[in-house]
This record gives sequence, C-alpha cells and structure tokens, in this order.
Amino acid sequence: ATKYVKSLSKDIQAIESIKNLDHPGLAILLQTKKLTCQNQQIDIQITVDDNPFDKIKTIDLIKILSNIIDNAIEATMELPEEQRKITVSCKADELYYTFSITNTGRKLKDINRIFIQGKKKKKVEKGRVRGQGLFIVKETINKYNGSFTLDTINGKETIAIVKIPTK
Repeated sequence: ATKYVKSLSKDIQAIESIKNLDHPGLAILLQTKKLTCQNQQIDIQITVDDNPFDKIKTIDLIKILSNIIDNAIEATMELPEEQRKITVSCKADELYYTFSITNTGRKLKDINRIFIQGKKKKKVEKGRVRGQGLFIVKETINKYNGSFTLDTINGKETIAIVKIPTK
C-alpha cells in the first residue's frame, strides 16, 4: 500500500508541474505523453522551465516533441517493464530553447540514415505511412535555424537534443 501511495504522489507531482505551464499546447502534449507512458508501464520524468516558449509556433513545437517522444516510447517498449525510462527536459535561456529527450533502449544503428526521408525501415501499420517522423522533425527545426543531435549513451540510452535559437 505504501508503494502505491508513493507512486500516486509521484504521478500527481508530475502532472501538477505540467499543468501550470504557460504554454497550453505544450502542457496538453506532455500530459498526453505522460498518460501514454503510464499506460505502457514506462517511468517518465518531465521537467519544464518557467517560460512561455513563444518564439516557436505551437504546431511546430508539438511536431518536434511529439515525434521524438513517440520514438522514445516505441524504443523503450522493446525492454522489460523495469528498464523502461524516459526523461523529457524543456529548458530556456537568453539564447536557446533546449529540448532533450532521453530513453532507455537498444543502440541506434546508422544515425545519419534516420534523417533521410523514406529511408527508415518501419513496419506499415493499418495503412499508415511510418518512418517520416525524424525527417519532419529535422525539417521543422531547420525552419528556425536550430540544431538536432541524436546519440547513443553507453549503448543503452538514446538522447535527442533540439536547440532552437530564441533571438
């Protein structure tokens, strides 16, 4: 029972921190992804700076974060429940918005190939085109003269970092 109460308390704190964001679109996106992770038994930690993130269009911010977080969820689902972890960080300073998403999962193969439209090998599901997400992310980031790095840490975690200039 104590473990359950601690779990609920942790969930409420995470939702509270998201709920009070200045950016409604970002708040809804993060709440939705948090719920998806809970339903898939993925431990997700989210931290967001107190900033309106208004130097980027809401639709573009959602395109970027939604695609990256969805990929993190998909990669994490390949692991046993106790190893499923994702961290999302949305930071802002005078020069950049920095969004970083880290997830446990297998080592990425040929990272550069991931960004080429139509080159990703994802299974077609129910007639949906798949494998376009990171290409769309890269194109969207380029509109803002931003940067996108994707790397594997110790062969066990993947980290995606997006930097968008704020000036």
